[in-house]
Amino acid sequence: MSDQPSVVPIEVKTAPEAGKDPLTKMIEIAKDDKLSDRDKAALITYSQQRFTNRRRMAYMALSGLIGSLAFILVAALVDGLNCPPGQTCQGILGSIENSQTLIAWIMGFLTAIVGAYYGVSAWRPAS
Repeated sequence: MSDQPSVVPIEVKTAPEAGKDPLTKMIEIAKDDKLSDRDKAALITYSQQRFTNRRRMAYMALSGLIGSLAFILVAALVDGLNCPPGQTCQGILGSIENSQTLIAWIMGFLTAIVGAYYGVSAWRPAS
């Protein structure tokens, strides 16, 4: 037996196709000689649309967060104005308090969508 340790080659893995920088992907498509101009245009459009859909999903989640915050603020204002002085009222905010766990989970999920999109966008400026 030899005293030398066995050498295991290190595999260099690249990012999967879906995780590549969109501009790099579009340049690869444009340089491909095997594709027709029509196919290149279709693939570039598809690549652009994919990132547009991600952005749209993040904006919808952000709109949902802002809308729910506005609803809670309006509910607090309505409850404050409708409750006579000296009484404890269980209006809209009382109903919201009863389902606060569900609302917290929904808000957390929407925040995770927005945070993931903006985090990945900051990490990969071209997307």
